Formats: sequence, C-alpha cells, structure tokens
Amino acid sequence: MAKRDYYEILGVSRNATQDEIKQAYRRLAKKYHPDLNPKNRKEAEEKFKEISEAYEVLMDPEKKRLYDQFGHEGVSQTFRRGGFTWEDFTHFADLEDILGEFFGGSIFGDLFGTRPRRRSRRGGNIHVELNLSLEDIVKGKRTTIALNRYERCPSCQGRGGLKVRGCPTCGGTGQVRTQTRSFFGSFFRVGSCPHCGGTGNIVTDLCPKCQGKGRIRRKTMIEVKIPPGVREGNYITLRGQGHWDQGGSGDVIIEIKEKPHDLFAVRGDDLELEILVPYSTLVLGGKIEVPTLNGTRKLSITPYTPPGTRYKFKNEGLSRYHGGRGDLIVTINADLPKKGKDLERLIKELRSYEKPIVVRKPRT
Repeated sequence: MAKRDYYEILGVSRNATQDEIKQAYRRLAKKYHPDLNPKNRKEAEEKFKEISEAYEVLMDPEKKRLYDQFGHEGVSQTFRRGGFTWEDFTHFADLEDILGEFFGGSIFGDLFGTRPRRRSRRGGNIHVELNLSLEDIVKGKRTTIALNRYERCPSCQGRGGLKVRGCPTCGGTGQVRTQTRSFFGSFFRVGSCPHCGGTGNIVTDLCPKCQGKGRIRRKTMIEVKIPPGVREGNYITLRGQGHWDQGGSGDVIIEIKEKPHDLFAVRGDDLELEILVPYSTLVLGGKIEVPTLNGTRKLSITPYTPPGTRYKFKNEGLSRYHGGRGDLIVTINADLPKKGKDLERLIKELRSYEKPIVVRKPRT
C-alpha cells in the first residue's frame, strides 16, 4: 500500500510553518497516544508512529527538503534501516513537553511494547557544497572531499574517561522508573538518572586526550561517487560519515552546485550555444564542427542560411529527472569579415544581387 503524504497525515499545507506543524502534531499526539486508547491500543500505536514519522521529516530542514523534492524515496535513505523506526525519532523532548500535562513527566515506559533504553546523542550532520562542471554532471565522477569532523577518541574509545564504572543508582541503564497515577489511570514515568545524567556510567578519571568529551576533532578525506545526472540543488547523503557522538555518527549531506560553463548556457535540461561562422558560409553553405559535452558533432549549413537560424541536436543536453536527456540548441550567426578596399568593392557588387528592405510583422 502506498504511503500517505506527510502533509496530509498532519493536516497541514505544504508551506506550513514549524509552529503550525508542531501545533498539528500536538493535537494528534494527544488524540492517538496509546495509553489514552486502551480499547484499540494497537491501532493507536500505528497511528502514533505514522504521525511521529511525518513530524520527524517535516520538522527537519534537510529531510523536509529531500521529501519536497523526491517524496518518500528521497527521505528513506536518511532512516537507519531504510524505513522509519523509533531509533530515527529525534524529537522526544517535544513529545515529553506535549504529553507531560497528562502524565506528569516522561511517558515512554511501555509505550511501544518494549522497555525503553536510554538515548545517547547522535553526532551532527556535515553540510558540504560540491561544485561540478557540466561534464561531471553528465558523466559522473569519483572525487574526494576534506572534512573537519568529530571522531571517537582513540584513547578512551569514546567513554570520556580512562576509568569508567556502571552507575549504582540506575544499574547502568541511564534511567530510573517510577509509577504515577492520574485521572487516566496508572502510568510509568521514566526519567534520566540524576546520578549519572542518563549515561549509565560514572567516569572517575577523565581522558587527557579528549578532556572527557569522548571525541576529538580530526581532518580526514573521504571518497564520493557522483552518479551521472545530478543537478543543481540535488543532495547526496553519506550515511554515518558525519560527526561522531555516543548515539552514533551523523551524515554528510553534499549539496550539488553547477559551475558556469565557458561555452554552454543552461536552459532547464537544454544547453544553448552560439557559433559565429564566416558570412560566405551562410551564403554558400558548408560543414562545421559543433562541440558537445560528449565530443563534437558535424553540422551541414545549407546555402543562403539566414543569421539566427537554430539547429537542435537531440539528447545532447542534461539528464532529465524522469529519464532521457535534454537537447543542444545551436544558433548560427555571421562573423563579419575584416575591413579592406577589396572587400568594399565586392560588397558594392553584392548590392546588385540584394533584395530591397522589407518591413514586416515579426514571425512567431
């Protein structure tokens, strides 16, 4: 079954603000929270997950941009397993704020049928702009990019200390769990352990290399494969290549930029080119070579070709989003000869063959 549109799920327009998206999610989260729907809990869990997936995408600027451009296929690669799971949800703080008025604090006790585990912070994404020539865009290429990113500290393996022991208060889970009662019944409250701050561990000897942060900044080079057909404004996501943190590594998001070309002008999927040929070629005809992104093509100019004549070379443009390629449009104009007495004599002779001036409505 085809997935529903995220905007439709939350009941907002495509140009909704983040505040409007959050208000819509707040209303639906209260309506479909499983603990508030004990008679159809399974259905409510599925609905709650669906609206949370939509909220995750539309509240994240990068995911929202990918979704608006490519639909569900565009954001599937941003999820850890190719499809949304609760591991991909990064707005638990919003959810606690939304539902706290009902449950008096954290409400993730047995919400999804499994005991919650502490969530460590995931490393941030790295945004890179990559300038490509039109030749690279058509043919694709392999290139390397330099990153200055946070990586796991090799001395302490990301723990932040050389001596680490499990927290005695929470037993290493990072969370403490209590039961609370409200108008809606009895619910579990789960919160961060106040002793270890939710890490599950107590560090007793800070790592001197990372100063207890668990990560260090390093310069590194990574290889990127650019597929043929990418265009200005497209994104390539390298999963797990971004900044490292306790909850895993972020992504590298590469934004494609097109370099201006020395010859070709870009008009959508088409390329345009102007060639100045000798006036004699326009009158007498001849053959010329036309440069393309894939080499050269021969063009036969028929005698008495008027200046401004346009020729079309099929499939010599840029790749189209739905398949195929655009065209190369070549405009032929006259390159006037150099001044000279002999030329003036020939031009005077030419006048006897020319037609009188004609004034007419432009042709469409």
